[in-house]
This record gives sequence, structure tokens and C-alpha cells, in this order.
Amino acid sequence: MGPNASSQTLQPFPDRIFHHNADLNSMNHRFVGAKPSEIMQFTMANAQNPVVFTNFRPLAVAFLHLVTDAKPDIPVIWVDHGYNTPETYRHIERVVKTLNLNLRTYAPKMSAAHYNAVYGGIPQLDTSEHDFFSRTVKLEPFNRAMQDLQPDVWLNGIRHDQNAHRKNLDVFTQGNHGTIRVAPMFHLREIDVEEYVYENELPDNDVYFDPTKGEEHRECGLLLEK
Repeated sequence: MGPNASSQTLQPFPDRIFHHNADLNSMNHRFVGAKPSEIMQFTMANAQNPVVFTNFRPLAVAFLHLVTDAKPDIPVIWVDHGYNTPETYRHIERVVKTLNLNLRTYAPKMSAAHYNAVYGGIPQLDTSEHDFFSRTVKLEPFNRAMQDLQPDVWLNGIRHDQNAHRKNLDVFTQGNHGTIRVAPMFHLREIDVEEYVYENELPDNDVYFDPTKGEEHRECGLLLEK
């Protein structure tokens, strides 16, 4: 799957490398053309307290399979904002059982029913009301999870082909909460990930809705926070 790796053996860097002043340019240069599994091997050899964030969107199961294959007990952060489709909730149950996920669920301090009753449901995009909504149902629970778990590495499943913002990122980037974000599938295409799901006979979810994005190629806000 994905680009061919170089024949060079990928050894860990000396000392602790995942810190906020890490030389990410060198790491990204070193892993150009590397397979996602090699990026994962390197990350797990050097991370002290890695975590995963997922929203169980379509094809996210491939990333979860890749990560848990390298570290089965890694904490998997999921923010249950309360607006998922019934199919997504059933899909999550299947994936948790299939991969035996160490799932850490975080919920907003205000339930979806409470928010809808007080504020009248999901606000329109690109308004101050929607900014408040996103902070309430997704960003605050995510920040709480990061404060609780104190990771040095935040693994996520972003790819370069998902939107314009992500195209300008890389495998290793600066994350919030003093983390280094690692995206082992960053250089793959959607078809590569679809093939991974098919080849590994993984359950997928194709009825998905993220109320903080509204549109498929928008950012939900997590990658935009400093």
C-alpha cells in the first residue's frame, strides 16, 4: 500500500525526539516515500505517551487498524458530540470489538438535547454561533482529553488529498498541547486507504455526519487550534 519505502533501515533517533522544538523538517525529509507501517514503527519506538484521535468517519478504520497493530493498548480519544448518525454509533461498537480499542470517550458538558433546546439546533456555518457550537461540542471535550492524558504524540489519520489546509501539512507537524502530530497515512490517496480496508476485511462507515464541519472538505477546528 502506498509509496515504496527505501531500503535503508529506519532506526530510532537518539534521546527524546518528540518535543515541541523537535526538528520536524529532518523527520519529514527522512520519511519521504516511507510506508505508513514504517512511520508507525519509528513513532512507537520513540514516543513516550502517544494517543490517537478519531471521529470514526468513513475509512478511519484503516488508520485505527494501522495504529493498534503497532500498539494495541494505545488510548483512542473519541469525542461523542451527540449528533452522530445511528449507523455511526453502531459502526463504533463494531470497530471497538473488532480492534479491541482502548477507547476513551469524552462528551461535551452540554448534551445535544440540551444544546438544541436552548440554542435551537446546529447553527449556520461561518457564524459566531457556529464557532461557539464547535467549541462547545468538540473542542472543549478534546482539550479536556489532552489535558487528562498529557500525550507527547498525537496520531491522526489526515491525508494530503482531503482539503487545501491539509495539503500544506506533512507527516510530522506541531500540534497543540505541546504535542507532535503524526499522520502515518498522510501521503496516501483515498484509493490506497480503500484498498487497505478491503484487503484487511475491515468494517467501514459510509453514513456519517460531522456537525462542526457541515461540509466534507471543511476543517472541524482541531487542526486549526494552537
